[in-house]
Amino acid sequence: MRLHQSHTAIAQALNGLVTTTQLSPAPASAPASTASAPAAAPRVRIAPHDQPGHVACTVTWPAEPPLVADAVALFDSLGLRVARHGTDRDSDVFDLVGSVGDEDRFADALAAIHRGHAEQDGLNRLVTSAALDWRQVSLVRALCRYLRQAGSALGLDYVEQTLVRNTNAVRAIVTLFEARFDPDAEESAEEVAEAELVAALDGVATLDEDRVLRSIAEVVRATQRTSYWCRDAAGDPLPRITLKIEPGRLSFVPAPLPLVETWVYSPEVEGLHLRTARVARGGLRWSERPEDFRTEVLSLMKAQAVKNSVIVPAGAKGAFVVRAPLDGLAADAARDAVRAAYATFVRGLLDVTDNLVGGAEQPPVGVRRHDGTDSYLVVAADKGTATFSDLANSVAAEYDFWLGDAFASGGSAGYDHKGMGITARGAWVSVEAHLREIGLDPTRDELTVVGIGDMSGDVFGNGMLLSDRIRLVAAFDHRHIFLDPDPDPTASHAERQRLFDLPGSTWASYDASLLSAGGGVHSRQAKQIPLTPRVRERLGITEDRASMTPDELIAALLAAPVALLWNGGVGTYVKATDETHAQAGDTTNEAVRIDASRLRARIVGEGGNLGLTQRARIEFAQHGGRVNADFVDNSAGVDTSDHEVNLKVLIDAGVARGRFTPAERDDLLASMQDDVAAAVLADNRDQALAISLAVRRGALGLDRHSRLIAMLERDGRLVRSLENLPDDEELARRRARGEALSRPEVATLLAWSKGSVRADLLASDLPDDGAVQAMLDGYFPPPVRDAALIAAHPLVREIAGTVLANDLVNQAGPGFFCRLEERTGARLPEAAAAFFIAREALGLRELWHEVVAHLETAEVETVFDALARVQDLTEQASTWLLRHDRVGGGLAAEVTRLARQISQVRDALVDALDESQQALVDEERVRFVEAGLPEATAQRLALCGPLAAALDVVEAATRADALPLQATAAFFEVGRLLQLDWLRSRAVATPGNPHWVAHAWSAVADDLLSLQGELTVAALLRPADGCAGSGAPCDHQDHRCDAVASAAADGVVAAWAARHRQAVGRVDALVTELRAAPAVDLAMLTVAAQQLRALARSAA
Repeated sequence: MRLHQSHTAIAQALNGLVTTTQLSPAPASAPASTASAPAAAPRVRIAPHDQPGHVACTVTWPAEPPLVADAVALFDSLGLRVARHGTDRDSDVFDLVGSVGDEDRFADALAAIHRGHAEQDGLNRLVTSAALDWRQVSLVRALCRYLRQAGSALGLDYVEQTLVRNTNAVRAIVTLFEARFDPDAEESAEEVAEAELVAALDGVATLDEDRVLRSIAEVVRATQRTSYWCRDAAGDPLPRITLKIEPGRLSFVPAPLPLVETWVYSPEVEGLHLRTARVARGGLRWSERPEDFRTEVLSLMKAQAVKNSVIVPAGAKGAFVVRAPLDGLAADAARDAVRAAYATFVRGLLDVTDNLVGGAEQPPVGVRRHDGTDSYLVVAADKGTATFSDLANSVAAEYDFWLGDAFASGGSAGYDHKGMGITARGAWVSVEAHLREIGLDPTRDELTVVGIGDMSGDVFGNGMLLSDRIRLVAAFDHRHIFLDPDPDPTASHAERQRLFDLPGSTWASYDASLLSAGGGVHSRQAKQIPLTPRVRERLGITEDRASMTPDELIAALLAAPVALLWNGGVGTYVKATDETHAQAGDTTNEAVRIDASRLRARIVGEGGNLGLTQRARIEFAQHGGRVNADFVDNSAGVDTSDHEVNLKVLIDAGVARGRFTPAERDDLLASMQDDVAAAVLADNRDQALAISLAVRRGALGLDRHSRLIAMLERDGRLVRSLENLPDDEELARRRARGEALSRPEVATLLAWSKGSVRADLLASDLPDDGAVQAMLDGYFPPPVRDAALIAAHPLVREIAGTVLANDLVNQAGPGFFCRLEERTGARLPEAAAAFFIAREALGLRELWHEVVAHLETAEVETVFDALARVQDLTEQASTWLLRHDRVGGGLAAEVTRLARQISQVRDALVDALDESQQALVDEERVRFVEAGLPEATAQRLALCGPLAAALDVVEAATRADALPLQATAAFFEVGRLLQLDWLRSRAVATPGNPHWVAHAWSAVADDLLSLQGELTVAALLRPADGCAGSGAPCDHQDHRCDAVASAAADGVVAAWAARHRQAVGRVDALVTELRAAPAVDLAMLTVAAQQLRALARSAA
């Protein structure tokens, strides 16, 4: 019980001591850390005052009392003014102007503010004016702080004033929050609270104030979970408040919209975690942008979303700011403050995350959920948190979180990315692909390089050791500029290795005796840096200048005419010509940043993030430069981390089941490092290859890419302006000029296509199919390839869906499934099933991998041509399966059935071809062999054209009840008789065709092949004479007899043609007329198809 002194005693205390009159409030102090805040609460006693509107307040501080000015500021934040101050033994006595409201509530609030549990700002007036307790005010403060990050243009001061002026609305907002999330609230309470809030908001006087209050109410309605009712082990409220928000319910947040964002607020730290899907991963960074770090993290989330297209989780990103000032702290103290803030942020995220215990979902105690199960939360290192993985895992251990040390990959029991060199190796895969495609051999040809970074860095250092043919002529980091205009590749490689191994090395550690003439290492703090004629020549500096400032020289390095610009550093160094520096961001590097039009490197390798803006990449690529995107080149790091997480989950399950011992766990994970690296680098290779194949289709590929962009926008998955993809007007201009998407644009489309495919697959039952699940044997290395463990993996569906999506999009290219949908009406799961069946039944997966295995040894253009043939055949077969409704049931059974029949057709193909067709096949086979492909692979590739008919032949054999051998021969005989091969060869769209015209060309080509199958069935069902060997009449309308099986195909077809000589003659005359025409157009082929259809009807 609090003691209330009499009015007389208080008056005597005030009158008998030194006082200050009308003390002006001091500025509110910065929030204190709880580590240094008083452990005990002050004792507060309130007594009435004989002066109206005054109260007497006695405070006994637990330790050294605050300065009077600080005490005045504290009371002012609560809406009270200090008229006079005095002391009474060990207490301070204050004459306060205003009302304290409920005395206990006021005392609790004053104590919370003093101890640092609550911030000292104008919102504390809600304690005295709105009858809220200090925790309710902290909740309101958390909502307001989120509102500021989410894009409110109004300042916090105005928001505070608005809330204090509209206490009814504020109470109604808090009541709604409590009705939604108090675990003990009645179900009907929310409806009542909502009605009260609507009425309160209707009473708000001004438009701006109404907008503020309605925005806060929106946040409450969009919140799905909160930690507000969670308690610590002692039963006390947590010192932080977490709000899990569904931003799609908010009208004021900018695009792109995350699926989920989790806001963590406390007086010491504010943090935000954005996820594009339930299963998502990305780094948590220490931000130094307290005013707008959501803007920072939103752009990073968008970049992470495309980077993560290759892994199981979708994109996520998080950031936190340290509220306490770090200026003036010693380095160790500042580091500890950041680590403590990070740990608080991570705890806030885990406070509202479900756990898995024994495979069963376990919601957090005290959390009332308005969303579904959400137990997947992983974090990764980022700016300022590179060494925090073990700290994050220790926090997860406090919660006994199901992921264990897979929660934050790369810790003491994880893969060391720098030791593996994995990010650099992945980016170098892209560089080597670029080199091969411009005719350079990365294993033999010397490579001039300008680099961003230094040898102590992971990506730069590892990258510059990946080839002994590198001639690093210049580099820079934030300390030095390195110049070596004519390096010896072998000696410089050895010196770079020495620097990489040397702890704490810089460019200043480089052995100057190894530098070529004119070389040197210069400080970026120098006033001028001398330039020799050889340096000017190497860097392409045409001005006759003896020296440059460091910033000028760095700009010249970036624009140097070298083979490769290797980015292994931090910063944005190239913008588009029509971009401003503000649009590029990164104010630190404005002085050295150049326009893309100045880039003269042939290739840009993006081991680091954001070295170029996306618009700069596009401009560079459109002018002949070779570049993908950072999210393609440096994806190996996040790919490795995801493999680590999924392997740890699998191994830990194996330990729990006795499959492995705890002692084996870490060694087992380490033993699979090379397997993981190989899988990750294969992903990098496949993505770079997919981009090259898509770009190679040129203007003909633009149509499907533009349709894919439109489809993704239609489905709400893409905002093209945010991704720097061309609008419809620009696409029309490119179509007219015969241009295509650039590599960076295709890279973006590839990533979004994978994300879209994966989402649709996971919404279907296709990932559960046994044939798809069997693909997981290729994902998990042999030591853990345990079927029972894999089947029980919590993410088995997600892994299967990701593996399948990557496989399909990498091999089919972006836009493939959009095209199938337009041609057949099939939705993605059916189209994916058709692709799977077609690829496996025709043996095209093995053929694809046989060709890819020779990427580094065979002639590049021929390899690309070979892979394009496989793509085209897969697309034709997939279309056929969808149009004939052959994708129902299990994939494996359909693959087995078709593969057996197609194998028989393939065996019969060579004999079924005429001399001209056989000559063409032989010519193609020789071309592929001469380009460096094995003989057997070349033969299979050469037969891809004729094999396009395989499914029609199989269908004809089935319908005619004929053997595949005879059906094959009859099919090609019908084609020769009616000149159908020639007709199909003319049914080809040309670059620049509008979408529907190109679509019509494809439809006619498909129609002609289908009609050939129909006519084959008709010929096989009606032999000329009776049963073979008997001469007796036989009705062959609906079944097969020995005559059909044994009769020669040419005889069967000839007899059929004789019976329909008039209709066949009409077709022959029409084709003869078409062959004599100067050009064959779509109308002509449409008429020819009609004639063939009439023949098929009459033959039936």
